[in-house]
Amino acid sequence: MTFLRLIRRITFPAMAAAVALTVVAACGGSDDNGDDDAAPAKLKVVATTTQIEALAREVGGDKIDLVGILPAGADAHEFEPTASDLRAIEEADVVLRHGVGLDNWLDDTIEAGSARVVTVTDGIELKEPALEHAGDEDGEEGEEHEGEEEGFDPHVWHDPDRAKIMVENIMAALDGADEANEGTYDANTAAYNQKLDATKAEIQAMIDEIPAENRKLVTNHDAFGYFADAFGLEIVGAVIPSTSTDAEPSAGDTAALLETIEREGVKAIFAESSVNPGLATTLAKDAGVTIVDDLYGDSLGEPGSGADTVDGMLLANARKIVDALK
Repeated sequence: MTFLRLIRRITFPAMAAAVALTVVAACGGSDDNGDDDAAPAKLKVVATTTQIEALAREVGGDKIDLVGILPAGADAHEFEPTASDLRAIEEADVVLRHGVGLDNWLDDTIEAGSARVVTVTDGIELKEPALEHAGDEDGEEGEEHEGEEEGFDPHVWHDPDRAKIMVENIMAALDGADEANEGTYDANTAAYNQKLDATKAEIQAMIDEIPAENRKLVTNHDAFGYFADAFGLEIVGAVIPSTSTDAEPSAGDTAALLETIEREGVKAIFAESSVNPGLATTLAKDAGVTIVDDLYGDSLGEPGSGADTVDGMLLANARKIVDALK
């Protein structure tokens, strides 16, 4: 055997092994250095209510990791966060809250004035409760608010125009926390606000089919003032004459409401799916009017219900109201 052949027999297997090791290292590199190729972490966003969660999903899409605190069907007025809720809030990059007294429980879980907490109702003109200040012209005018406000009706999402302001505030919060995806958030906001405009027009066309003398609402609690104002309906009474379900009607309240129903020729009482309709059902029977007990007041619907978005909820409520009042 020549010296050259000997060198080839020794070096070729060694070179082949070296090449094989290099290929293996290259293929397995993502395991050892996965951070270099991994997708960037999504923005962690917490929404305190079902409405804010739904709007944040429209704005953020798949660019955010979204956690909603209130489950569908829960009564926001009586909610208490769990340990897992508190952990999600602590780990969030952005916390989207409602304010206007609806999620005051958050004040006990997060530092006041934290930059990562955004009140999505800021800049919205708030209304006095429709029933608590009925006939008080000085009290009917609202104000554009910043931060927490007590004594105002918190159910602003029932007006599509006010819901659009909530969407804009969510967009601003996400833009400020995640500039890399600002273009996506802005485009999603424009698209959803167009959908809310279309929803408003569709609902108004349905409401216009109700005879003018029938456009009167009696509800389980005072939750639909913004909806009534937006679409030309009149709130004439509520089983619980308050914006909060924590309140309880007196015997005098109940008797007065029965008189109002008879005097105004009210055709139906509307109760919400998240509030026990027992008293409303009894009143409807006593008054001889229809009971509709599945409106969405303080909560959106379950996933897949068609009312799990703000636009879907508005349309679902409008259809039920129109069917009962026509």
